[in-house]
Amino acid sequence: MYFKISNTAEIRVMEREAYAMFKYPNLYSPQILINGLNEVSIPIITMEEADVVSWAIWGLLPSGYKDDWELFQSLTNTLNIHIDTLDSDLWYADAINERRCLIPLTGFFTSLLKNGEISPYYIGAKDRGLLYLAGIYTVLEDGFITCALLTGPLDKHLAKYQNLVNFMPIILNQQNKAAWLEHGTTSKRIKETLNSSNNINLEANPIAKGLFNQDITYNSMLTPHEYTDY
Repeated sequence: MYFKISNTAEIRVMEREAYAMFKYPNLYSPQILINGLNEVSIPIITMEEADVVSWAIWGLLPSGYKDDWELFQSLTNTLNIHIDTLDSDLWYADAINERRCLIPLTGFFTSLLKNGEISPYYIGAKDRGLLYLAGIYTVLEDGFITCALLTGPLDKHLAKYQNLVNFMPIILNQQNKAAWLEHGTTSKRIKETLNSSNNINLEANPIAKGLFNQDITYNSMLTPHEYTDY
Protein backbone atom coordinates (compact mmCIF):
# COMPACT_ATOMS: atom_id res chain seq x y z
CA MET A 1 0.00 0.00 0.00
CA TYR A 2 1.18 3.53 -0.81
CA PHE A 3 3.58 2.46 -3.53
CA LYS A 4 2.23 4.95 -6.06
CA ILE A 5 2.27 8.74 -5.94
CA SER A 6 1.59 11.59 -8.36
CA ASN A 7 3.44 14.83 -9.04
CA THR A 8 1.81 16.90 -11.75
CA ALA A 9 2.98 20.35 -10.59
CA GLU A 10 5.12 22.44 -12.89
CA ILE A 11 8.65 23.03 -11.61
CA ARG A 12 8.17 26.76 -10.94
CA VAL A 13 5.02 26.03 -8.95
CA MET A 14 6.88 23.48 -6.86
CA GLU A 15 9.77 25.85 -6.17
CA ARG A 16 7.46 28.74 -5.30
CA GLU A 17 5.20 26.77 -2.97
CA ALA A 18 8.01 24.80 -1.31
CA TYR A 19 10.32 27.83 -0.91
CA ALA A 20 13.14 25.71 -2.32
CA MET A 21 15.02 25.56 -5.61
CA PHE A 22 15.77 22.37 -7.52
CA LYS A 23 19.41 21.33 -7.36
CA TYR A 24 19.09 19.62 -10.76
CA PRO A 25 16.05 21.23 -12.43
CA ASN A 26 16.59 19.52 -15.79
CA LEU A 27 15.81 16.16 -14.17
CA TYR A 28 12.28 17.17 -13.20
CA SER A 29 9.16 16.74 -15.26
CA PRO A 30 5.55 16.36 -14.08
CA GLN A 31 4.45 12.74 -13.74
CA ILE A 32 0.88 11.53 -13.41
CA LEU A 33 1.94 8.31 -11.75
CA ILE A 34 5.22 7.35 -10.08
CA ASN A 35 5.44 3.65 -9.21
CA GLY A 36 7.84 3.04 -6.35
CA LEU A 37 7.94 -0.70 -7.02
CA ASN A 38 10.26 0.28 -9.85
CA GLU A 39 13.53 1.98 -8.93
CA VAL A 40 12.65 5.67 -9.27
CA SER A 41 13.98 8.97 -7.97
CA ILE A 42 11.65 11.57 -6.47
CA PRO A 43 12.10 15.18 -5.26
CA ILE A 44 12.73 15.63 -1.52
CA ILE A 45 13.78 18.45 0.82
CA THR A 46 16.25 17.41 3.52
CA MET A 47 17.22 18.82 6.91
CA GLU A 48 20.70 19.50 5.57
CA GLU A 49 19.48 21.62 2.66
CA ALA A 50 16.07 22.99 3.61
CA ASP A 51 16.05 25.51 0.75
CA VAL A 52 16.98 22.97 -1.92
CA VAL A 53 14.93 20.30 -3.70
CA SER A 54 17.19 17.27 -4.01
CA TRP A 55 16.68 13.92 -5.69
CA ALA A 56 16.37 10.66 -3.79
CA ILE A 57 15.85 7.06 -4.73
CA TRP A 58 12.47 6.05 -3.32
CA GLY A 59 13.05 3.07 -1.02
CA LEU A 60 15.30 3.58 2.00
CA LEU A 61 18.66 1.76 2.02
CA PRO A 62 21.22 1.48 4.85
CA SER A 63 24.00 4.06 4.50
CA GLY A 64 26.68 1.39 4.02
CA TYR A 65 24.63 -0.79 1.66
CA LYS A 66 26.43 -1.91 -1.52
CA ASP A 67 24.11 -4.40 -3.24
CA ASP A 68 21.22 -3.72 -5.61
CA TRP A 69 18.18 -1.65 -4.61
CA GLU A 70 15.86 -4.28 -6.06
CA LEU A 71 17.39 -7.04 -3.91
CA PHE A 72 16.96 -5.04 -0.72
CA GLN A 73 13.36 -4.07 -1.50
CA SER A 74 12.49 -7.71 -2.20
CA LEU A 75 13.64 -8.60 1.32
CA THR A 76 12.15 -5.65 3.23
CA ASN A 77 10.14 -3.01 1.41
CA THR A 78 11.08 0.45 2.65
CA LEU A 79 9.04 2.63 0.30
CA ASN A 80 6.98 3.50 3.37
CA ILE A 81 7.71 2.96 7.05
CA HIS A 82 5.19 3.04 9.88
CA ILE A 83 6.01 5.43 12.71
CA ASP A 84 5.46 2.70 15.32
CA THR A 85 8.76 1.13 14.24
CA LEU A 86 10.78 4.29 14.90
CA ASP A 87 11.05 3.52 18.62
CA SER A 88 12.78 0.22 17.86
CA ASP A 89 16.41 -0.83 17.39
CA LEU A 90 15.93 -1.28 13.65
CA TRP A 91 18.67 0.12 11.41
CA TYR A 92 16.69 3.16 10.24
CA ALA A 93 15.23 4.27 13.60
CA ASP A 94 17.90 6.92 14.28
CA ALA A 95 16.95 8.77 11.08
CA ILE A 96 13.93 10.31 12.81
CA ASN A 97 16.29 12.49 14.87
CA GLU A 98 19.04 13.10 12.33
CA ARG A 99 17.72 12.68 8.76
CA ARG A 100 14.18 13.92 8.30
CA CYS A 101 12.87 15.11 4.94
CA LEU A 102 9.79 16.42 3.18
CA ILE A 103 8.42 14.75 0.08
CA PRO A 104 6.46 17.35 -1.94
CA LEU A 105 3.86 15.96 -4.34
CA THR A 106 0.37 16.60 -5.67
CA GLY A 107 -1.29 13.36 -4.66
CA PHE A 108 -1.21 9.66 -3.90
CA PHE A 109 -3.43 6.63 -4.45
CA THR A 110 -5.51 4.43 -2.17
CA SER A 111 -7.60 1.33 -2.85
CA LEU A 112 -11.03 0.20 -1.71
CA LEU A 113 -12.16 -3.43 -1.66
CA LYS A 114 -15.89 -3.69 -2.33
CA ASN A 115 -18.06 -6.42 -3.82
CA GLY A 116 -14.98 -8.53 -4.47
CA GLU A 117 -13.25 -5.88 -6.58
CA ILE A 118 -10.46 -3.37 -5.99
CA SER A 119 -11.17 0.24 -6.96
CA PRO A 120 -8.47 2.94 -6.86
CA TYR A 121 -8.88 6.48 -5.54
CA TYR A 122 -6.71 9.52 -6.14
CA ILE A 123 -6.11 11.65 -3.03
CA GLY A 124 -5.05 15.28 -3.40
CA ALA A 125 -5.45 18.65 -1.70
CA LYS A 126 -8.83 20.32 -2.16
CA ASP A 127 -7.09 23.52 -3.23
CA ARG A 128 -5.03 21.50 -5.78
CA GLY A 129 -1.80 22.65 -4.12
CA LEU A 130 1.17 20.62 -2.97
CA LEU A 131 1.07 18.05 -0.20
CA TYR A 132 4.14 17.58 1.98
CA LEU A 133 4.70 14.04 3.22
CA ALA A 134 6.93 13.38 6.21
CA GLY A 135 9.89 11.19 5.34
CA ILE A 136 13.32 10.00 6.43
CA TYR A 137 16.44 9.54 4.34
CA THR A 138 19.94 8.11 4.21
CA VAL A 139 23.01 9.13 2.22
CA LEU A 140 24.93 6.27 0.62
CA GLU A 141 28.71 6.12 0.37
CA ASP A 142 28.53 7.18 -3.29
CA GLY A 143 26.54 10.28 -2.35
CA PHE A 144 23.14 9.08 -3.54
CA ILE A 145 20.18 9.80 -1.27
CA THR A 146 17.49 7.22 -0.51
CA CYS A 147 14.20 7.93 1.24
CA ALA A 148 11.00 6.49 2.67
CA LEU A 149 7.69 8.16 3.38
CA LEU A 150 6.31 7.76 6.90
CA THR A 151 2.86 6.38 7.62
CA GLY A 152 0.69 6.80 10.68
CA PRO A 153 -2.93 6.87 11.90
CA LEU A 154 -5.64 6.74 9.26
CA ASP A 155 -7.76 9.88 8.89
CA LYS A 156 -11.46 9.13 9.44
CA HIS A 157 -12.40 10.87 6.20
CA LEU A 158 -9.86 8.88 4.19
CA ALA A 159 -11.06 5.61 5.76
CA LYS A 160 -14.08 5.81 3.45
CA TYR A 161 -11.79 5.35 0.46
CA GLN A 162 -9.45 2.61 1.63
CA ASN A 163 -9.90 -0.57 3.61
CA LEU A 164 -6.86 -2.69 2.78
CA VAL A 165 -4.74 -1.13 5.58
CA ASN A 166 -5.48 1.15 8.54
CA PHE A 167 -2.68 3.68 8.04
CA MET A 168 -1.83 6.50 5.63
CA PRO A 169 1.04 8.83 4.70
CA ILE A 170 1.70 11.56 7.25
CA ILE A 171 0.93 14.93 5.66
CA LEU A 172 2.45 18.02 7.28
CA ASN A 173 0.86 21.46 7.32
CA GLN A 174 2.80 24.68 6.77
CA GLN A 175 3.66 25.13 10.45
CA ASN A 176 4.76 21.57 11.09
CA LYS A 177 6.73 21.18 7.88
CA ALA A 178 9.09 23.97 8.94
CA ALA A 179 9.67 22.42 12.36
CA TRP A 180 10.15 19.02 10.72
CA LEU A 181 13.28 20.25 8.95
CA GLU A 182 14.78 22.14 11.88
CA HIS A 183 17.74 20.54 13.66
CA GLY A 184 16.62 21.88 17.04
CA THR A 185 13.17 20.26 16.98
CA THR A 186 12.79 18.17 20.14
CA SER A 187 11.90 14.47 20.19
CA LYS A 188 8.67 15.38 21.94
CA ARG A 189 7.69 17.81 19.18
CA ILE A 190 8.58 15.23 16.54
CA LYS A 191 6.32 12.63 18.14
CA GLU A 192 3.50 15.13 18.55
CA THR A 193 3.77 16.04 14.87
CA LEU A 194 3.72 12.43 13.75
CA ASN A 195 0.70 11.52 15.87
CA SER A 196 -1.45 14.62 15.45
CA SER A 197 -3.91 15.60 12.78
CA ASN A 198 -2.44 18.28 10.53
CA ASN A 199 -5.85 19.50 9.36
CA ILE A 200 -5.15 19.12 5.66
CA ASN A 201 -8.27 19.35 3.49
CA LEU A 202 -8.10 16.34 1.21
CA GLU A 203 -10.21 15.40 -1.78
CA ALA A 204 -10.73 11.78 -2.84
CA ASN A 205 -11.79 10.91 -6.38
CA PRO A 206 -12.44 7.45 -7.79
CA ILE A 207 -10.46 6.79 -10.97
CA ALA A 208 -10.96 4.20 -13.69
CA LYS A 209 -9.58 0.93 -12.38
CA GLY A 210 -9.01 -1.07 -15.55
CA LEU A 211 -5.77 0.47 -16.78
CA PHE A 212 -4.62 1.67 -13.31
CA ASN A 213 -4.67 -1.86 -11.94
CA GLN A 214 -2.61 -2.97 -14.94
CA ASP A 215 0.02 -0.32 -14.09
CA ILE A 216 -0.67 1.62 -17.27
CA THR A 217 -0.32 5.41 -17.17
CA TYR A 218 -2.37 7.67 -19.42
CA ASN A 219 -3.07 11.40 -19.58
CA SER A 220 -6.64 11.35 -18.29
CA MET A 221 -6.19 8.78 -15.54
CA LEU A 222 -6.79 11.26 -12.70
CA THR A 223 -10.18 12.27 -14.11
CA PRO A 224 -12.92 11.36 -11.60
CA HIS A 225 -14.76 8.18 -12.57
CA GLU A 226 -18.13 7.30 -11.04
CA TYR A 227 -18.93 3.63 -10.50
CA THR A 228 -22.60 2.84 -11.04
CA ASP A 229 -22.66 0.16 -8.32
CA TYR A 230 -21.22 2.45 -5.58
